[in-house]
Amino acid sequence: MWGRYSARMIQQIRRLIPLLLLIFIDSVSYFIVIPVFLQLFYDPSYGLLSADVSNTTRNVLVGSAIALSKLAALIAAPLIGSLSDHLGRKKTLLICLASIIVGFALPILGIWQKSITLILLGRLISGIGTASQPIAQAAVADLATGKRKSYFLSLIAIMMTLSIIVGPLAGGYLSDKHLVAWFSIATPYWAAFLLSIISFMLISIFFRETRSSDMRKQMLSVWDVLTGLPKAIKQYRIGVLLLLFFCLELGWSQYYQGILLILHSNFHYTAQQIANFNAYMGVLMVLGLLILYPLFIQFLNVKTIMTLSMSLVTIGLIACSVFHNTASSQWIWVSLVAIFTGSAYVSLLTLISNRVSATQQGWAMGYTSTLLFSAWVITGFASGWLVSLHMHLPLYIAATALILASLFLFAKPLGEHE
Repeated sequence: MWGRYSARMIQQIRRLIPLLLLIFIDSVSYFIVIPVFLQLFYDPSYGLLSADVSNTTRNVLVGSAIALSKLAALIAAPLIGSLSDHLGRKKTLLICLASIIVGFALPILGIWQKSITLILLGRLISGIGTASQPIAQAAVADLATGKRKSYFLSLIAIMMTLSIIVGPLAGGYLSDKHLVAWFSIATPYWAAFLLSIISFMLISIFFRETRSSDMRKQMLSVWDVLTGLPKAIKQYRIGVLLLLFFCLELGWSQYYQGILLILHSNFHYTAQQIANFNAYMGVLMVLGLLILYPLFIQFLNVKTIMTLSMSLVTIGLIACSVFHNTASSQWIWVSLVAIFTGSAYVSLLTLISNRVSATQQGWAMGYTSTLLFSAWVITGFASGWLVSLHMHLPLYIAATALILASLFLFAKPLGEHE
């Protein structure tokens, strides 16, 4: 396969290497501190909360700490994407990285000062910086077209998926003083802080601007960003694609966040067993993006890949919801979900990017990221409540989201030119 790549494609891949490293480091920096919250807010020895604080309050604080980052990214994503169309990808990436660096420095100070406010503020600021994801996608859209663009977007998805595996494991080990004497609860934050500085240096030195000089020069106002979506949907005919993308993320995030609670509550999985299941899903998704998706784009057009992938994810989620009585059935049927969610995600991004003009790639990727963040925020807050209402309700809702997506897809097929 590599022998078929043109010299131009090899050059483009080299230009993307700093960007791929940024995506990986950025995503790992997000996940690496999540295990820390479970210690900071539940162990009174750290001095953040007194021993008489209720578990309900602790749960709310942990949920808020995790959700703040996603909420900040949700709000910032379209604005950051628009900013990159105006200032350029490189300058905007550096601004985002500076925000992430500050966002990880504040909790270190907060742990030292025993200040929850500084920890939550850091989470909020770092969340604004993680809205750089659409810029990375826009940079890929600047460099390539067609199936090549789709392949490059799959590389970004691989980096993001690898971080889901590596981040939580690293956070757990780096905060364990029994492994290394000088490890502490702040060590994961220090690791994320240093990784972000390294990423800033890599982008500063090695990343070359991808936005050409003839692209958009006028910065969109906040009002333009917030009100321009209906016009863009009509102009570029991306309404169905955006709806499919949201349903995909809603179904996947609802399953991902719900199944962990179900395995713990219903099947009495230990933390290690849950981590193994989480790693299993991540490995399957990486293998699908690394091996299966490149094969797909050699023989199928992007629209066909998207239709096939969405159908298989739907079948997988329906099976997970129907055969919910044993944990082994989840291990079997989640393979369809994990493998083909990645290819559906990349192919949908490619189709959306292909329909939007070159001057608005950052804007378009900003909106797709907003939809992604929205889905994860909604399902993150809802999963615990849904499980308390009915153990398997998250599985039913996840399957329903993909069934609706399939109905929209087949009721209003996309153009054959895609």
